[in-house]
Amino acid sequence: MRTLLFLFFPLSLVAFVIDPWFNTLAEFQLRPAYSYRYYPSIDRGFNPSSYHSHDHLIDLNLGLRFLPNWEAQMEIDFSHTHKLSWGTQMVGSQVRYLLLDDVAGDPVSLTLGAQIYYVPTRNMRDVSSPYHAQGNLELGAAIGKEIDHLYQWRYRFYGFLGVGTGNRGYPYVRPLLSAEMKYALHHKFQLFAESYIGLGGRGEVNVDRFTGYAKIQHRNIDLGLNYTYLFTIWGALGVEYAYRVYAHAFPEHASTFKVEYRLPFSLF
Repeated sequence: MRTLLFLFFPLSLVAFVIDPWFNTLAEFQLRPAYSYRYYPSIDRGFNPSSYHSHDHLIDLNLGLRFLPNWEAQMEIDFSHTHKLSWGTQMVGSQVRYLLLDDVAGDPVSLTLGAQIYYVPTRNMRDVSSPYHAQGNLELGAAIGKEIDHLYQWRYRFYGFLGVGTGNRGYPYVRPLLSAEMKYALHHKFQLFAESYIGLGGRGEVNVDRFTGYAKIQHRNIDLGLNYTYLFTIWGALGVEYAYRVYAHAFPEHASTFKVEYRLPFSLF
């Protein structure tokens, strides 16, 4: 049932959906989410060398498959961190094109997409905001394969690679791998690994005089687990946990808990 397909995108730069399977044509997808993240320190951080943060994030995402091979999403995120009170963290949009569809008979599903998003200047002074600059552009591709049984997918696997840059500084690379299993129609389990690699030249993070990650040679690896309950009609509700197993010039040992609801609806 294609209307039940739902992905929890791991807490990262943005909460755009990036898996290579689109939802029902002309059906809106509203995805509100809340995340709590704690990290005890920053690798190679100084001024001060000891810094931690309890971060609260709210994501609001609205998506629509407006043509058989085209999908668009809009998103606005809000955050409260150790340094900043509640405020807008990011505003952006994503457009994707479905090049191959394994549900329709192609060997794999393949999507190509672009994201553009704006980050307020105040967030560029906060090490909890994982952005390179105020203006950011990312191009990405996702490829995946479903294994089905009696017209229902049981397992699916996909990978994503994004390459982006800000209006200043150096580019970044964002890879992700995901494996999912659906059980008894209503239960979905996901394992994922993601990374975020900055290609800047600096190897340290000046916490007090931070101006974004655009010039920092940062990198990290996060591992996570997601469980989503798929309702028959009223969308899906999921919970997720991710842990940062590796960090270089980036917040380290970060633990993230996330709750997200997906509500499908149509205007016609």
